[in-house]
Amino acid sequence: MPTAVFTQLPWHPSVDSVEATFAEYAPRSPKGAYPALGNVPLEELRKYWWEPISGEKRDEIIHEFLTAAQAGDALAQLALIKLLVPKAIKVVASSRQLRLYSMDDAMGTYITALWEAILTHPLARRKSLIFSLAMEALGIVNGHVKSSRRPVECPLEDWHDAAAEQQLQSASNRTEEDLAEVLAWSLSAGVLTRDEVVLLTRYYLAGDIPNSRQDLMEDHALSAEALRKKASRIRSKLVEAVRTEITEAGW
Repeated sequence: MPTAVFTQLPWHPSVDSVEATFAEYAPRSPKGAYPALGNVPLEELRKYWWEPISGEKRDEIIHEFLTAAQAGDALAQLALIKLLVPKAIKVVASSRQLRLYSMDDAMGTYITALWEAILTHPLARRKSLIFSLAMEALGIVNGHVKSSRRPVECPLEDWHDAAAEQQLQSASNRTEEDLAEVLAWSLSAGVLTRDEVVLLTRYYLAGDIPNSRQDLMEDHALSAEALRKKASRIRSKLVEAVRTEITEAGW
């Protein structure tokens, strides 16, 4: 585990402060301080994150930062919040709990919740960490902020963090990647078994590949109708679990 260089940093819960403090202190982090990053300097974290790296690698990086943050590394905690800003914008823009606030105030509230979620996240969990942290932070917000059904007063188009918005907009088209994130969460949360995830993926994502469902029928010794019903039951179980998770988090 990396040895903390900075155990305290002068930042407060706003995107501007997170960005400015990270920009000041990340270049001072020793090379190789976070082995999961390899030779990537910490100050180039967001640029590296935009590259096509695997979900497993992303979870490895997040878990290393989590471990370091919980051991007192303030810079690792700040790096995590920086990575979570695009997800935070998406959550804040759709959260009933935060609609009474301006976007800046809502982001400040959510970043504070992220800070707590990072310090309390069980380190035994190693999968779908971005999704898990986002939901845990929203659950923390839900425990402290009254719900509102008012529309968001500060639309996303007015948001001033251009780099984060660019990443958010580019991610919004990655439907299959989002589905993969949810499926990975369902495994780590014990909602679905590995066999159920494989069947669901093959049935819905590969449904337009010639003979794919025929092969699936043969593999499971099921008729087309029986396979459809089985896939539908698994899908319903996943949808209900996600709905429950979102409701409890106050989304």
